[in-house]
Amino acid sequence: MTRLPPLIALALLGGCTTVGPDYVAPETAGAEQWHEAANEGAVDPAWWQQFGDPQLAGLIERALASSPTVAEAEARLAEARANRDAVLGGRLPQAQVSGSATENRLSENGQLPVSSIPGFEPEYSLFDLGFDASWEVDFWGRRTREAQGAGARVEAAEARRNDALVMLSAEIARSYMDLRLAQKQAAEATAAAQAAADFAKLASMRYQAGEDSQLTAEQAQARASSASEAIGRLRAQEAASTYRLATLVGAMPEEIVPELRVAAPQPEAPETILVGLRSELLRRRPDVRAAERDLAAATADIGVATADLFPRFSLMGGLGMQARSADDLVDSDSLRFSIGPSFSWPIFSGGRIRAQIRAADARAEAAEARYDQAVITALADSEAAINRYLEAQRTEDASAEALAAQQRAFALSQARFDSGEDNRLMLESARLDLIASERALASAKAEATQAAVALFKALGGAWQAPR
Repeated sequence: MTRLPPLIALALLGGCTTVGPDYVAPETAGAEQWHEAANEGAVDPAWWQQFGDPQLAGLIERALASSPTVAEAEARLAEARANRDAVLGGRLPQAQVSGSATENRLSENGQLPVSSIPGFEPEYSLFDLGFDASWEVDFWGRRTREAQGAGARVEAAEARRNDALVMLSAEIARSYMDLRLAQKQAAEATAAAQAAADFAKLASMRYQAGEDSQLTAEQAQARASSASEAIGRLRAQEAASTYRLATLVGAMPEEIVPELRVAAPQPEAPETILVGLRSELLRRRPDVRAAERDLAAATADIGVATADLFPRFSLMGGLGMQARSADDLVDSDSLRFSIGPSFSWPIFSGGRIRAQIRAADARAEAAEARYDQAVITALADSEAAINRYLEAQRTEDASAEALAAQQRAFALSQARFDSGEDNRLMLESARLDLIASERALASAKAEATQAAVALFKALGGAWQAPR
């Protein structure tokens, strides 16, 4: 080593300098308390269990375990981990074994006048077997920044996998609520169509008897036709929901559609949803975490680009045997070796390197803007979801009260009809009003469950549930 230039000693000091900015996680300024009225208890990651519907829970848990959507996200995470391992492997010394056996011929008309050299044969065999090694010293922290960026990208890919779990579970729940609502509304539309048909028949009879106007009869017939049309539309919505669920779960339609087409009650929205502390939301939401890790990776990339301004130092060495005959490869006189430092320094690149640094700076600024937007979106989504859930609960309560009043009104109408105080036309009219109130309550319940799903999605805790 004493014969090697002092440059090796300088290179061995590598790692003492790391160019580029050091990443510092951004601080988010925001209120600690929720703006909307919220229950700040611990968030339930397996929130779908709160609907008390085993079939819904089974669909979500099956999808989280085996859906192609999750499999794709897992594969992207595996790719990011492999890329990180490749970057980390590049920081270590590289070594390779090589060998060759070639037949060669020198040109007699070339730079070396081989034809004029007595005893020199222009044609010869050459055998070579060797071991080569090299190590790029991380003098300016290029490899360190590359490792930091690769590690941040792994964490971003993991966050996106988690975000896929959140989105998938919410979409399954939404489609399931749509399915049960369509089934409920189809049953109610069938009852409404029958009641409307009876009403139209009575109105026609009264018109023919001269007891009512033609306008009343025609309006009743139009209502009956409209009620009948709604049934087909709702059955189509029911079928579409089942096939959408099969797609989300990642199952062949014939595997789950038949059992989903069996009518079941609408799930009830939970009376209370615990939303946790507002300050914890950003740490729990995987989309925010992904944006923050993207910013960390982009910051590290600035250091990688900046390192290109400085020389790159490497230690290189090779050891092998070379001979014109295979039998001479083991002869000590066939030994060859080389060892020493090398460096390269792009002293002129036409402004390319500094342009790449500016581009890396711009990408980091864009990543910071995306992070800021992700934070704002997460907070706004959550506050809006809380508000929607609370208002949906109030609407459902009002619809339930309206239905109770309509049930009392129908009971009175039935009593008046039985006592002969009202005709059957008024009774059937009251029945139609009752069916309309039942349909309104079903829609209000569906809106409450959808609002609950939206709130659970906004809280972003599904990825923490066991799978």
